[in-house]
This record gives sequence, structure tokens and C-alpha cells, in this order.
Amino acid sequence: MTESEEQDYIRGSRQVWVQLLEQCCRELGLKSDEASKASWISERERTVAILRQICGIWGDNHWPDNLHLADVVEKHLWRTLEELRYGEAQ
Repeated sequence: MTESEEQDYIRGSRQVWVQLLEQCCRELGLKSDEASKASWISERERTVAILRQICGIWGDNHWPDNLHLADVVEKHLWRTLEELRYGEAQ
């Protein structure tokens, strides 16, 4: 298995676990603080997955999954987009 295939497998596995977490909270009818925390986990996991796709095209994916999302956008996406923007203007 190549490194890329392994990363795809890991991302797919995480996506399945997030879906299971969301389904469990729905089925249990949870409306508590614990359910709210699960919602934040789900939201972050889904955001990381989308950022991985975007950074794979427009930035770089050389960042850990637990990096602060603002740092991901600034250091691994925004800088590349700025270079593309200003590179095209010249």
C-alpha cells in the first residue's frame, strides 16, 4: 500500500467513525452537553476532511489532524493561494 493509499484509508475510516458517532447521538436522543461535545467532534472531523481535499489541490497536506484550524488555513492554504494570486498578477 502506498503512503497516499494509506492516508486515503485512514481518512475513510475516520469518516465512518464520525458517521457512527452522529448516528448514535441521534438514536439515543441526546440533547445534553455530551451530545454537544460529540457535535463539535463531528464538525471538526468533517472540516478537517474538507480542508484535506482543498489543501491537496491548492495548498499542502503537511499538517497533523489536530492542528488548530486557523493555522491550517493560514499556513497550509492561504500562503499558497496568495502566491498564486500575486504570481498571476505579475
